[in-house]
Amino acid sequence: MTKKIYSKLKNYTLQDAFEIEKSDRQFLALEKLWFSKNLNKEEFLSLILSNSIICYQLSSTGENYWEEFSKYFSRYGSDFNDITSELEKFIRQSKWNRRLLEIKIKRLWKLKKFLKIFEEKIEYYYENMDTFRNDLASVMNQKNTAKTIVFAVKMFSYGCRIAFSKLIKFPEEINIPIDSRLEKIFDFYKDDNDKNISDFYKKLSEKLEIPQLHLDAILWVNYEELVRDWPPPSPLLSKEGGVEFDLYI
Repeated sequence: MTKKIYSKLKNYTLQDAFEIEKSDRQFLALEKLWFSKNLNKEEFLSLILSNSIICYQLSSTGENYWEEFSKYFSRYGSDFNDITSELEKFIRQSKWNRRLLEIKIKRLWKLKKFLKIFEEKIEYYYENMDTFRNDLASVMNQKNTAKTIVFAVKMFSYGCRIAFSKLIKFPEEINIPIDSRLEKIFDFYKDDNDKNISDFYKKLSEKLEIPQLHLDAILWVNYEELVRDWPPPSPLLSKEGGVEFDLYI
């Protein structure tokens, strides 16, 4: 792991990550839903979990989609005896979640059988998010490092913070969900010893002493600054004549 990115982030603490997460528009969307709709904890968190596993290949940002989700269920969602049916109804008319629609609906119904178990173990899962990740991955027949699985853990945690008014930090062993933004940061800052993107962020997390899922928030707010000079300069154009970055021409 290059020292350059560490030097830019070394003053951040875990508490900073907590504060950044509280201003995440996705967190605020969940907060609005919780306070505007008379849901119990089980309904609220099952709804969040179900939406999380279909939150990919969006037509807009995740922030826009979760705000759309929050607005819909705050105003229109009613029959919470069947969350899966309600969510299917929502995404069939969603502005931002139209791609791969039938595949996503199948994922919702695949998850449905897990919701009863999930609702009985919510507090346990919040206190043991690594177990929750593994159980969810098993139900969905995915790797526990899959982006949608890890993202579901993140959004579940957000929901629990709101519903229980209690903050539990993410386990260190849960990986950061790799997206195009993190791929670009990796390409910019990797050195000759960095062969694997997951290992890169694991090392950065350990050095900063901030769990990877919390590190995600810090990278999010610093993204524009971190990649301001993208793409890295070609060695052919380097004033020093040395090869500091990979070749981009």
